[in-house]
Amino acid sequence: MLPTSKSRSLKASSPVILTCEPGWEAALADELQRVFPDPRPARAAAGWVVGEFSDGEPNRAPCVALCAQCLPNAQPIRASSISEWSRAVGERMIDGLAGHAGPWRLHVFGVYHDSGALRPRRCQLIRDKIGSLLQKKQRRLLRSLTAGDGPWLRGEALVQVGLPMPDTGFLSICDADLRFRLRRMVAPFCGGIAGIAADRRAPSRAFAKLIEAELRLGRRIEAGQTCVDLGSSPGSWAYVALERGARVLAVDRSPLRADLMAHPALAFVRGDAFGYRPAERVDWLLSDVIAPAERIIELLQTWVAERWCRRFCVTIKFRGTSDYAILEPLKSWLAAADVEFILRRLTNNKNEITAIGELPDDLADCRIEFPEN
Repeated sequence: MLPTSKSRSLKASSPVILTCEPGWEAALADELQRVFPDPRPARAAAGWVVGEFSDGEPNRAPCVALCAQCLPNAQPIRASSISEWSRAVGERMIDGLAGHAGPWRLHVFGVYHDSGALRPRRCQLIRDKIGSLLQKKQRRLLRSLTAGDGPWLRGEALVQVGLPMPDTGFLSICDADLRFRLRRMVAPFCGGIAGIAADRRAPSRAFAKLIEAELRLGRRIEAGQTCVDLGSSPGSWAYVALERGARVLAVDRSPLRADLMAHPALAFVRGDAFGYRPAERVDWLLSDVIAPAERIIELLQTWVAERWCRRFCVTIKFRGTSDYAILEPLKSWLAAADVEFILRRLTNNKNEITAIGELPDDLADCRIEFPEN
C-alpha cells in the first residue's frame, strides 16, 4: 500500500522535469496530458519536457511510460563553472536533506540540446566537487551516500541534478515517500539510462531488455523458478533465465539456438504464443513476441486475470507514435487489479513499451474479472 500520512506531494509552484530520448518530446507531452489534469507540458530542450502540475491524489502512483527520468519539485539553477555548480547545488542539497536520516543517492546527468548527446565528463566533475563540499561541510550525508544504480534501498532519498545545457539545469530532491509514490516515473538509473553490459554469448541484444526490466522492478529471475517464454526464438530471454538456474518452457513457431534447445532445463513447444495455456501457475511470464499492441495487451491481461504467473515482463510493440493512448486503460486495469507494475519505454527498447509487474501474494490464487466494457 502507498503511505498516506507522511507522503510528500508534487508542489504546484515547482516544475516537474521529465527526460526522454530526443525526438520523443511530443509523444511524452501527449501522455502527460492523459495522466495529469492540466499539466501544461512544454519542450524545454531536446530530450527535456517541463510540466507545471501537481497530483492531488496522495494514494495514486501515476504512471508515465514514455519518460526516461522524472525530476519532481525541480529548482532551476544557473551556473557557469564546475565550482559554481557544486556550490549552488551543495548548499541547497544540504538544506533539503537536513531532516533525512537514511540512505540517499546522487545523480548528475545531462542531455544537451545541440545533439542530444550525454556529457558524462562535466557531470562527473560536478558530482566530484559536490562530494568534496560534503567532505568539508556535511560528512554525515557523505557517509550515507549510496553508490550505483541498483534497486532502491528502504527509505532511500534521491537527489538529481539535470543539465539540459552546460550552464542551465535543475535540482530535484525527492524524499523516500515521494519517490515511492512516483516509482512508476522515477527510475533508479542516472538520467533514467540503464547501462547493461554486453554479453556476446546471448543470441541477441534483446537480453538487455530483460535485465533492465528486472532492475526496474527490483526482482530478478532466480534458480529453481519456472518461466514461460512466449515468442522465444532465438532465445535471448530464455538464455538469461537458464543462466540463472531457472526452468524455461519456450513457445514459438521456430526453434531457439541449438545450444539452448539442448539445455536440460528448457522445454520447447512449437506453436502459437497466443494459444498457449500453462498447466500450472509459473513464476515468470516472459514475452517479447512481435504482434500488434492490442493483441499483446489482451495476452497480458489474460495471464494476469487468470493468475497464470506471479511476475511478468512483456514487451508491447508499436508501429507509429499515435497509438500510445491504448496504454491508459491497461494502466487503470492493472492498478485496479492491485498489481505492482511499471510501464516504461526502456533504455533498450525501440518503438516499444515494456510492462513489468508482480501479482500480490494474497490474491495469487484468485481470478480477476475483466470489466464488462
